[in-house]
Amino acid sequence: MFQRLLMTVSLFLVSCLMAVAQNQNISGTVSDQKGEGLPGVGVVIKGTTIGTTTDVEGKFTLGIPADAKTLVLSSVGMKSLEVEIGGKTTFTITMVSDERALDEVVVVGYGTTKKSDITGAVASVKAEAITKIATSNPLQAIQGRVPGVNIVSQSGEPGAAVRVRIRGVGTINNSDPLYVVDGFQTSDISFLAPGDIASMEILKDASATAIYGSRGANGVILITTKRGKSGAPKISFDTYAGVQKTWNTVDVLNASQYATLRLESYSNDGTVLPTNEKLYQTLNTFKNGTDKGTNWQDEVMQTGSVQNYSLNIMGGNDKHRYSLTGTYFGQDGIVKNSPLKKLFLRFNNDFYVTKWLDAGISAAYANTDKTQYVGSQYGGILTSALTVSPLAKAWDPVTNFYGTRPVPEGGAYNPLRIVDEYKNNKAYETLVNSNFFLDAKIIPGLNFRTQFGVNWKTTHAKRYLPQYYLANDDQRQHSTLREGRGEQLGWVWTNYLTYAKTFGKHSFTAMAGFEAQRTTYSDMFLTVLDVPNDKSQWYLTATKGTDYLVEATQSDESLQSYFGRLNYNFNEKLLLTATLRRDGSSRFLPANRWGTFPSFAAGYNLAEESFIKSIPAISQLKLRAGWGQVGNQNSAANYGYATTVTGNNMYVFGDQAVQGFAPTTASNPDLKWETTTSSNFGVDAGFFNNRLTLTADYFIKDTKNMIVRVPIPVFAGVGPPYVNAGSMSNKGIELAIGYKNQIKGFTYDIGFNVSKITNKVVNLGGGEPIAGGDVTGLGQTTRTEVGREIAVFYGLKTDGIFRTQADLDAYTKEGKAIQPNAKPGDVKFVDLNNDGVIDNNDRTYLGSATPNLSYGFNASLGYKGFDLSFFLQGVTGVQLVNGLGHWMNNANGMFNSISSRMDRWTPENPNTDQPRMTQLNPNNNDQFSDRFVSSGNYMRLRNLTLGYTLPKGVMEKFHISNIRVYIAADNLLTFTKYKGMDPEIGEFNNNPLNFGVDLGAYPQPRVGRIGVSVNF
Repeated sequence: MFQRLLMTVSLFLVSCLMAVAQNQNISGTVSDQKGEGLPGVGVVIKGTTIGTTTDVEGKFTLGIPADAKTLVLSSVGMKSLEVEIGGKTTFTITMVSDERALDEVVVVGYGTTKKSDITGAVASVKAEAITKIATSNPLQAIQGRVPGVNIVSQSGEPGAAVRVRIRGVGTINNSDPLYVVDGFQTSDISFLAPGDIASMEILKDASATAIYGSRGANGVILITTKRGKSGAPKISFDTYAGVQKTWNTVDVLNASQYATLRLESYSNDGTVLPTNEKLYQTLNTFKNGTDKGTNWQDEVMQTGSVQNYSLNIMGGNDKHRYSLTGTYFGQDGIVKNSPLKKLFLRFNNDFYVTKWLDAGISAAYANTDKTQYVGSQYGGILTSALTVSPLAKAWDPVTNFYGTRPVPEGGAYNPLRIVDEYKNNKAYETLVNSNFFLDAKIIPGLNFRTQFGVNWKTTHAKRYLPQYYLANDDQRQHSTLREGRGEQLGWVWTNYLTYAKTFGKHSFTAMAGFEAQRTTYSDMFLTVLDVPNDKSQWYLTATKGTDYLVEATQSDESLQSYFGRLNYNFNEKLLLTATLRRDGSSRFLPANRWGTFPSFAAGYNLAEESFIKSIPAISQLKLRAGWGQVGNQNSAANYGYATTVTGNNMYVFGDQAVQGFAPTTASNPDLKWETTTSSNFGVDAGFFNNRLTLTADYFIKDTKNMIVRVPIPVFAGVGPPYVNAGSMSNKGIELAIGYKNQIKGFTYDIGFNVSKITNKVVNLGGGEPIAGGDVTGLGQTTRTEVGREIAVFYGLKTDGIFRTQADLDAYTKEGKAIQPNAKPGDVKFVDLNNDGVIDNNDRTYLGSATPNLSYGFNASLGYKGFDLSFFLQGVTGVQLVNGLGHWMNNANGMFNSISSRMDRWTPENPNTDQPRMTQLNPNNNDQFSDRFVSSGNYMRLRNLTLGYTLPKGVMEKFHISNIRVYIAADNLLTFTKYKGMDPEIGEFNNNPLNFGVDLGAYPQPRVGRIGVSVNF
């Protein structure tokens, strides 16, 4: 009995000891190379199924048996790692990035694929780059970072749009790309904050964009927003605040200089000003006085603030994952009364409903409060500030009102009054975007996805202009209130099947789907007079007048599509892709409604060949080639096939005057798609374990059936119709090189990209060249003609000035003066056609704003918690038209001028290129010529950031996993010879024919800021 009891107790003790031995606990932390904890890392005892995963901070605890010797760690994007246990119970482990695995999966149209399997021209931009710049527009942040993607800010105004051109300007119409946000197609991404974005993929060639058919002609930008991850809730807070001011002002004349030139303009014409009149007395008082007058740039510009606050909470479990982000962005602007306030909210939630069904929902809300800036040619804020005489005072202390002009001058309006009253020019916008999807696994390899998204935008604009009186030609007799509201509703419903299968060395993925989308829009504006100047009464019903103006627009468009794609992979070496899409658009009549858009592409992974594998230096080497066709429905207006009419035409029938309508544009029932055909040849290479990477592409992109207006006989009594008669071509080379490495704790990552794109108009349907860039005083400054790039500058060439009478006498044709009205000091225009007359027939090509080269250079350095990064961006081969040159280089001195006008021709100063002053200006020195065209090349330090991440040990006691503080500067330095306010000029009035014409554009601000990022 005793022996049996002893044996039982002994067995029990041995069992307990064995259990204790088997359940010995170990713990540790797994981090990446930056020291940040890695969640979701698998930690398994080698040769067993015993294991766990790290938590959200990278920590783990695991019970191990006594004979356990090795831990195996694995994580997506990291190299697998084996760690010897060796009796230790606490581990600090660092995992190294697997560069190949990190880039393994990228987003493509209607799905994802391995980067090594991509056959088209696709570029990626990650979240870190998108949040570098202080802006509410994420597109500004990728400017210069992707070869072949030219981004120009239309203005430095807060909230201003950007001009995005992927692989050149594809048409004289709409060349904007398509944006796809988490599968939702849109032309407006204003509901996205930069911090919402996880990555952007830019599809550049037709083999990549053809899956989007009629909307892919100008490239596609795929945007993936941040989504939740499994694990404990993770909270992150990011904020920055700073100041901004203009980096440059135009050097203009002071009051004494202005008066000097003005008096001289009369004297040179032999005009004697009566000494007892105000004009003579005022100009001489300023000429001989010490009063420098008013610097109007100082009056309308300011040092503004910028601030951003963003809070994100994400987490989840095996059933669902969530991410909730709120962002507030505020920017004062560097011109007074042009602030922007914007609030973003975004919620993503992914559900694992069953083993075979996943679901998800995304919802975004954006609210914008904007005070609208006015930049019109005449009466705009900066256009007036640059051209108004410095003799006028901004404010008159005697009248306690805005100052008036002391003498007749150009630029009739007081810029301070203009900028002050436009604080009442408000625009409000609310945008809601929502997306829902279901993803069903039908059988192994076969998935079905349905997704429905809605975009709803409402707008409210309100502008009040008060009554005022300064002079007979500077007054507003009636106050005006203009108020309007608009609504846009768009939805997209997408359904597609995907089937993937592997047979030995062969694998393929087939996808087929159906899609429908519709967008409706309507707005209405009402303008009334004589509303009291009391903000509490700024309502349309408060008008005391009976006159009013109603404006309204409506549109309704829809698109129905069928699409499919087949990917084939042989042994990871040979890659083939084919896509086909068929679209039917409401923008065309039934006979031309449907368009079919195919594409084909092939890739060859040379790095998988044994003779390449034997070369250790080569990590990756892939050749790509593709061809495809895509459409551009955005070049056709809604109902563009129909005859349009306008009202407000008065006719007399008998003795009665009646209002009627007249046709303005002839119909064309045969209007159809513009079609872009492109070919692409590229190579992707990686060396030294992908520390050095290279991507190079050559492309040809031709647009046919471009919609243009061709001439018809005048007696038709109607404007020419829109027809598919034009064509345009783009060819280019793109190159991107990157290198990253780590040496004894010092990390660095540098990248350079460059692109050269040649644009040419091939055909305009036999029509005349198209004029554009209309500038008051200069006329049409651009010309789009066959054989040149779009919107070239077209005017007279000059050959300096006539410095002496002998120069004038020598400029003759068959004994007759070529410029008979010229005098010494006038501009010498070149008689290009040698007919002895200077006229429009002598106008010629003067350059264009299309760059020869676009480039970017970025670098990131890190050492012991410190990080330093900078980014340079620039263009070469750019010419710009100084659209204010007619005023700021004027001959008569009525407007203010640039300071170099003081070096004008005089008998005592003949050796100059600045023409003389003259009121009469018989030689028309100020007509459009190369005098107003100058180099717009620039290189800009877009961003410089210095940061420091506090040591982890210091923060853990406060339950903070990471704190980074930084200082940053945007647009810190700009290197350019351009004499305007800023060399980055877009398209005024959003017209591609106006590209590069500067009308005193709102300049890009220089921003200095400090920021903090905290992760809990």
